[in-house]
Amino acid sequence: MAAVSDGEFLRLLQKDIEYFESAVERFEDLIPRVCAPVQDQWRLQAQSRRNFSLELEILLEKAEQCVSGSVGLDKTRKHPDSASC
Repeated sequence: MAAVSDGEFLRLLQKDIEYFESAVERFEDLIPRVCAPVQDQWRLQAQSRRNFSLELEILLEKAEQCVSGSVGLDKTRKHPDSASC
């Protein structure tokens, strides 16, 4: 059951990352259309959102490592003659 939950979590996290990256790109496309003082604020916002997207990617990588590690542990636990038991 946990593997299904893990897979769903990873799928949703990947979907969020893709959505966030797309939103940042659309946001950056709008920057030239606003006045200069607002452009500076929007650039800062875009950078902040880009950083958040990168943090989500790091979280996804770590989650994938944990999931693949826990799957490996489950497999070794099922075999009583395994060295890790």
